[in-house]
Amino acid sequence: MSHQLILKNCHVLDPGQGIDRRADIGISDGRVAAVEDSIAEVHGAQVLDVGGDGRYVVPGLIDLHAHVARGGTTPGVGMGCCDPDDIGIRSGVTTVLDAGSVGIANAGVFPAYILPGARTRVLFYLNVGTFAHSTKNPADVRGLDDIDAEGIASCVESNPGVVSGMKLRLVGPFVAKAGEQVIDAAKEAARRAALPLMVHIGDLFAAQDPGVDKRMLAVTEYLIGQLEAGDILTHLCTPSVGGVGRSGGQLDPLLKAARDRGVILDSALGMGNFGYQVAREQYERGLVPDTISSDLTLGGQAFHSLMECMAKFMAIGYSLADVVRMTTVNAAAAAGLADTAGALAVGRTADITILDVTEGDFRFTDTRKEAFSGRYGITPVQTVRAGELIAPRWGTHPWGWLPESAATSAGARPS
Repeated sequence: MSHQLILKNCHVLDPGQGIDRRADIGISDGRVAAVEDSIAEVHGAQVLDVGGDGRYVVPGLIDLHAHVARGGTTPGVGMGCCDPDDIGIRSGVTTVLDAGSVGIANAGVFPAYILPGARTRVLFYLNVGTFAHSTKNPADVRGLDDIDAEGIASCVESNPGVVSGMKLRLVGPFVAKAGEQVIDAAKEAARRAALPLMVHIGDLFAAQDPGVDKRMLAVTEYLIGQLEAGDILTHLCTPSVGGVGRSGGQLDPLLKAARDRGVILDSALGMGNFGYQVAREQYERGLVPDTISSDLTLGGQAFHSLMECMAKFMAIGYSLADVVRMTTVNAAAAAGLADTAGALAVGRTADITILDVTEGDFRFTDTRKEAFSGRYGITPVQTVRAGELIAPRWGTHPWGWLPESAATSAGARPS
């Protein structure tokens, strides 16, 4: 078979297919055409040798929770959103899911501007709050009227194929007062549209008060019972009020039962929803996320990347195969792409990530500014999106992609 692109000497790591071995990959017409021990070079084919210590070829990474509604929110007013290609193909990620950056008031930015302009595959979850992140108010839902059921239904119907799911954030005073009603209204809107619901837990701005904490945990407990197969609970490892980690493990049986019925447990680290101690304690108890996602906003681009999120979980004790599984096959299933993405299967679109795993002494921080260390950093080398090779951008840090090193912590520039 004639190939347009051949990746030679790959260490292929594809947990979804149980592949962890050396192989060549042939790509034709934007699709994976062969994964074989050796593929002969042919005239006219582009050939890339990707051999090397610590270098891996994995299915295209999928970021299940990010914010890429660039142009849909106003600088200085709403939440800053990323360019999808900056945190996508130029960061080693082939698919990003926008997790509710906008509601029905400005959802039109996706079909008119973002989806046609992005080379990265972009999925869009509609925020059930009409104005979502487009105002300065940190709460998307300040009353039940903010969930416009008729408007949501019309948005989904009038934009066929655009909305892949819905998003609810359990934050703010009204949620603390009437969280169960808010959950019911959001779930009803999602059922009506036959779409999955992603729900954010953890209120970073809530008062640190035992009564508020107890009340928000009760709302979270109610939520877990309402989630159905295909729904996503996001920010599993948040240390904030309402986070499951604040229950001391008491909600673990409910979470595991939810997973058994098909609910996805997503980590979505972001700048405000990852606690190292929470994640480590969950790991030790056997409560592990199904997926790793970045929750990247414009401000977060200088803080981390999806690959750095993966490295943070390796610092906890997860293996490379674990974190690749959570950002490929698991994320594809959660995003409704189980048959089209997440694996280097012959015939599928050639979405591939080439990455380096570097061993060293790296420093990370969590939401509470707690520092912790890890042995591995992960960096993008090349992205293949639909058969096209794309080089990465410079990186999230002034020195590039690698996390901060011990040398940097001491004031020296990393080599």
